[in-house]
Amino acid sequence: MSVSAAGYLRIASTDPAAWVDFGTHVLGLMDAGREDGAGARFLRMDDHPFRFMIEPAEADRLIAAGLEFPTEAAWQATLDALTAAGHSVESGSAEEAKRRCVTAFATTQDPAGNTLELYWGRELDYQPLVSPAGVPGFVTSWKATGDMGFGHFVLPAPDIEAVTVFYTDIIGTGLTDILHVPGMEGAKVHFMHANNPRQHSVALFSGEHPLGVVHIMVEVESMDEVGKAMDRAQAAGAHTLATLGRHVNDNMCSVYLLAPGGIAVEYGYDGLLIDWENHVCTVSSEGDLWGHEYHFPGVND
Repeated sequence: MSVSAAGYLRIASTDPAAWVDFGTHVLGLMDAGREDGAGARFLRMDDHPFRFMIEPAEADRLIAAGLEFPTEAAWQATLDALTAAGHSVESGSAEEAKRRCVTAFATTQDPAGNTLELYWGRELDYQPLVSPAGVPGFVTSWKATGDMGFGHFVLPAPDIEAVTVFYTDIIGTGLTDILHVPGMEGAKVHFMHANNPRQHSVALFSGEHPLGVVHIMVEVESMDEVGKAMDRAQAAGAHTLATLGRHVNDNMCSVYLLAPGGIAVEYGYDGLLIDWENHVCTVSSEGDLWGHEYHFPGVND
């Protein structure tokens, strides 16, 4: 298995200040305070210099997902495999690598057109998290054995079978679970894990999405922290996309909130950790054990 974790996201925002306010005061992330010539803002959640780069733009959407590789050799082997399979790979400049706080990176697109930044050698600064909302920590590592990434992200992939092959055969993920989405005939979600215990780091939805991402997830260390975030969201007037609930396949107890611009953020606790040596891919027909009642703006109003 090649890829280690979901390392960071680059998010285009028509109002970066509002996104950062939501990120710090509702989600409890920390403004990294990094200077950037292009006007980006950066949010951190652990000893990584940032996990979310919020970039000023004329439209809100996901720009790119950064995937972490454990070594230069594993990274280069993946780039070689992409080129051999006919996929375009563009090497990042030293200046752009420095902006991302990585040793080196390259950009490619999956068959659905989602942009990926593949990197190795993240430059940690070990500055402790100081959450404006008092969140003591986020789940980004396991027993100090290595990075589990910021959480997970779900990408649109209308031709889900072809895109899944791209991730499993070239990028180096493993298929964890296949969900046949209840109430959406023919719709599926493929959940894929990286080389860490998190049940999934990447997932694919068999449809389109105008923002280029179905949702992103961050995980906290207790159920109380989820409850506190719910209170903060209500006080801030943030839209709750899905009420508190627990997923069947990854056990996550979570709520879904809408960030400024509309990207859905799953805020959860108690996600399943798996020993991949003994895991067999499962097939699910139910998404939730309980809860997660969805309220789409303009639909349920």
